[in-house]
Amino acid sequence: MHIETPHAIDVVASGIHDTKNRMFDAMARIDLAIQTIHAGNASESLPILAKIEEALSDCAERLSQSLSAYRLIRHENPISAVPAHIPELIDDIMVRVLGGYDGGIAIDIGRHCEEFWILDRELIADSLVNAIRNALRFAKSKIRVSFFCENQMLSFTVEDDGPGFPEVMPSHDDGKNSGVGLFIAMRIAHLHVSHGASGNLMLGKSAELGGAKFHLTLPR
Repeated sequence: MHIETPHAIDVVASGIHDTKNRMFDAMARIDLAIQTIHAGNASESLPILAKIEEALSDCAERLSQSLSAYRLIRHENPISAVPAHIPELIDDIMVRVLGGYDGGIAIDIGRHCEEFWILDRELIADSLVNAIRNALRFAKSKIRVSFFCENQMLSFTVEDDGPGFPEVMPSHDDGKNSGVGLFIAMRIAHLHVSHGASGNLMLGKSAELGGAKFHLTLPR
């Protein structure tokens, strides 16, 4: 799987551009909701308001990713590694994911590591939340989240039964592919260095589910 390495500034610009588009979408829906309410059909505005809330939440997530990308580019967001209990980290990640999830896709969690690991808890959590949300967006019926420790490396894997990654991942976010999110995940992985080894991000095809596979590894 080849991932285009975009110019750093293009990553930030892409994130801002896509956030702008989502904000315009929310503004248009606000006008529609106001017209619906003024027409005396307040109840019919509820689904519109739900879509507005969804769009604004998405904007906040995209802005957060763009800011993270900017800080990583400017070296203003260095890795702050602390001991983290991996099962508790995964539990916290799933709480964040499921908080805005309406069901429909089966989520299997494979637990194969009960250890503490030195890592940047918040940055790793953000990367995995983004990966799981992408899997939920494209999966047909199932995703699998697994984590395990082996050969002094910690691995996080997110797999789904969707169409899989394209042969060349784009360097932008078109609403379907998280170019900014992948850029951040790659940078974060590479910034985790220990005893001469660094983290890595690999994208590929899930051997069991047939869709996309996101595989993040971090050294001890």
